[in-house]
Amino acid sequence: MKLEKMDHVGIVIEDLEEVKHFFKTLGLELIGEQNVNGEWINNIYGVDAVEATIAMMKVHNGETAIELIKFHNQVETSNETKYFPKNIGASHFAFAIQNIEQVVENLKSTSSNIIGEIIQYEDLYKLCYIKGPEGIFVELAEKLK
Repeated sequence: MKLEKMDHVGIVIEDLEEVKHFFKTLGLELIGEQNVNGEWINNIYGVDAVEATIAMMKVHNGETAIELIKFHNQVETSNETKYFPKNIGASHFAFAIQNIEQVVENLKSTSSNIIGEIIQYEDLYKLCYIKGPEGIFVELAEKLK
């Protein structure tokens, strides 16, 4: 057995339009969106009567996608943390970008916030973290050399 590639990362969200806007502003493109329900989705998630909208987004020249999952009959959830999470498990996505200052400026049109500031790590990278909508954390990395 051999893994071929990372296909996608799934994120359960509440406000699909806000999260799509955030990722579009970051530079991802919507490659598909559909409503799903029925026995197959109930069986794969191990619950009854699931209705959801799934949107797939990716970088235009990339292979790995982000799957945004909006459950329409989900129990209420919240993400109260205002800072970078220290939870065990997945913490953030990282994107290699060009012109980090411009990307951060563009993201001001979304409900995202920069955490801390843009820093330079040695002579290698400019880096920063962004808290996007619904507690989605992304790292932006601009390679300097």
